[in-house]
Amino acid sequence: MPIFWAIAIALVYAVVMLYITIHLLHDSYNSTGFDLGIFTQDLKYTLHGQILYSTAGGYQLAHHFSPVLFILVPIYWLFPHAQTLLVVQGLLLAFSGYLIYVLAREYKYGHHASLVLEGLFFINPLVWGVALFDFHEIAFAIPALLVMFIGLKRKNWVFFAFGLLFALACKEDVILTLGVFGLVLMIFDYWQHKKVENTSIIIFFSAILTYGISVIISRLASGGESARILTYFTNRYNYIGLPLSTAFPLAVHTIFSTGSLFLIGAYLAPLAFLPFLSPKWSIPALFVMLSQILSTNSSQHNGLCQYSAAAIPFLFIAFMEVLTRIRGNRQIKSLIDRTNKRVVSYSLILIMLVSCSIITEGRIQLASWPDKHDAAINQVIALVPNNATVTASNRIFPHLCSRTNVYLDALEGVGLQAAAGMTKGNWGFPDKDTEYVVIDFKDQPSFVAYSRVLSSKYEFITNVNGVSLYRLQ
Repeated sequence: MPIFWAIAIALVYAVVMLYITIHLLHDSYNSTGFDLGIFTQDLKYTLHGQILYSTAGGYQLAHHFSPVLFILVPIYWLFPHAQTLLVVQGLLLAFSGYLIYVLAREYKYGHHASLVLEGLFFINPLVWGVALFDFHEIAFAIPALLVMFIGLKRKNWVFFAFGLLFALACKEDVILTLGVFGLVLMIFDYWQHKKVENTSIIIFFSAILTYGISVIISRLASGGESARILTYFTNRYNYIGLPLSTAFPLAVHTIFSTGSLFLIGAYLAPLAFLPFLSPKWSIPALFVMLSQILSTNSSQHNGLCQYSAAAIPFLFIAFMEVLTRIRGNRQIKSLIDRTNKRVVSYSLILIMLVSCSIITEGRIQLASWPDKHDAAINQVIALVPNNATVTASNRIFPHLCSRTNVYLDALEGVGLQAAAGMTKGNWGFPDKDTEYVVIDFKDQPSFVAYSRVLSSKYEFITNVNGVSLYRLQ
């Protein structure tokens, strides 16, 4: 049965990715409070009546429009662990790969060609960037957009509406991307047919409406301040408010920086730059790429991270559109036949090599088997009682957030907050006297300066391999 292989490949990917994200990253303390810990606390505190709240980020809906997180609340209630979010994300991406196969079949590709496209999805660097960078709600956008595309292709309006609504509920970045997509569809519809299709109107205006709702909700959740969701424009793009004579050189420098050139390669090289040839479908992806390239915020300008998630489905459907045209071109088909299809084989090998080389530049570098130091952290944090208030580092935070009320230490929290462009974190020691303080001196050497404050307020419990535990006197 042909579909069996598509499902089997997706399951293999899920197993491999879950092993890497849970055992080689999370268990070796390479997951972080920003963001796995924050999302875990969002779900935990929602179950206790504080809707999508975390100690490090405040109310999630003030910063990002992510009602899709409510779907995870009952799942977290059943499996209250940070790893639960990693499992959900891994399964979402595995399902997305299967949807790539289904979409390819809708484009009348054969079984083997569709499996190849599914495989290209699973080795795509952008997909690995989403999978390995903790958990983020924007991962839901990938299967949601693919379902929407399948609905458009089949003219199945239930699939279309379901995918569109899910995508709109993921994050404001996805809403903006859909707004661009709807506008592009309207322009192309009018250009080609002198009329505008209902689907493009629905996509465009639903994006505008949803973004307006997101700003209102952000305003209400921001505690009387202006909508924090809007502050991300100024936090991400330092050009805003600057004179043109200053902003333009800064923008040019950012666009042609090493990081930007790497991002362009990560977006387009794994698909041989072919999506460029289908602007109707690729412009939304290029919009996402440009928004990331133009960002002056270091956290968003990272090479492989979650920000590219909304672009991935558009890149692949544009790729399929271009391949369909190539397949229908007699001259190209004749060339492939004369070369015994070696051109296709060599092209696939080159794409795989390029993809793998880009992946090695991402967070896969952090993957490692848990060592003695990680075992020492496990031993120390096991002494912290459930439901206690604790101060911990960014790396230890996700391992405590599901069973304690954990805060980031103020020294690290302020820096992470500035890097992420967030406002008003709720920090632990030394700003707050939590019941326990966990210090990994290997990861937090600056805490040596606070040893006198610690000794005056806290009693020393234990130290294992440089990891210390203190309890409030």
